[in-house]
Amino acid sequence: MLIKTLLVLVAMAAPALAYEPVTCTPINKTRSIIASIDSADNFCTFMTGYGVNPVAPNEGCAGVYCHGTVKNGAQPMPKGYILSTNYLKNATYVQVTGCIDSSVWAQDPLDDGGQMDSHGWPYSCQGWAKFVSLIEPATNTFCIRCCDKDNNVDCNTSISTKGCWNVIPGQYTMADGTACKAPANMTTPTTSAIPPTSSSGTSVSISASGGAGTSPTPGTGSGTGANAGGRVSVSVEMVGAVVAVALALAASF
Repeated sequence: MLIKTLLVLVAMAAPALAYEPVTCTPINKTRSIIASIDSADNFCTFMTGYGVNPVAPNEGCAGVYCHGTVKNGAQPMPKGYILSTNYLKNATYVQVTGCIDSSVWAQDPLDDGGQMDSHGWPYSCQGWAKFVSLIEPATNTFCIRCCDKDNNVDCNTSISTKGCWNVIPGQYTMADGTACKAPANMTTPTTSAIPPTSSSGTSVSISASGGAGTSPTPGTGSGTGANAGGRVSVSVEMVGAVVAVALALAASF
């Protein structure tokens, strides 16, 4: 009887859980929560606060920062944070992808990052029905896409652990075509995958503003799994080690 009562109470409380639980404190009640995309040089996207690590558990306290024109009560993007921008717009969505220097914002160079969108949070993108955005310090990449329909066709908010390249296919390169550089404060180069080619669209423009760092070592895939809203990588070497141990144990019986 007690279990049944508890289940009923949980069911009654479910509608109140409209958004993901906020694990960060304090919550900045005056922050801007309206993103926007006008061009490669004028867009506003979500970021966690300076030095707030890791990103994923603090998504609920993110705010909007603008590269170019500041609007909707947002903050200006930190100087030197955006290294390159790749703009694309078609009939159903608009997006900006590119490279960042996460060390400018004192972000953890080993943090796989997090996703801020209009599904898990009361955030929005001006003039669009739905949006999804990610900040990924470990690979120095960022992405944001705003869509004309509230569905998972173009703005898929259900695969946040798969990273920018899968959630928002596009260009993640510097102006010279090289991959986003590893974080300047990283002592060991990242092994994340080089992104695929860009999506098709009606308008593409690229801009960049240089930045220090070493080029990342190419990988073979994102190899990610859910971890409290973040992502964890599983290497081939790790899998091989587990298999070897299992075989050794089997042989001992």
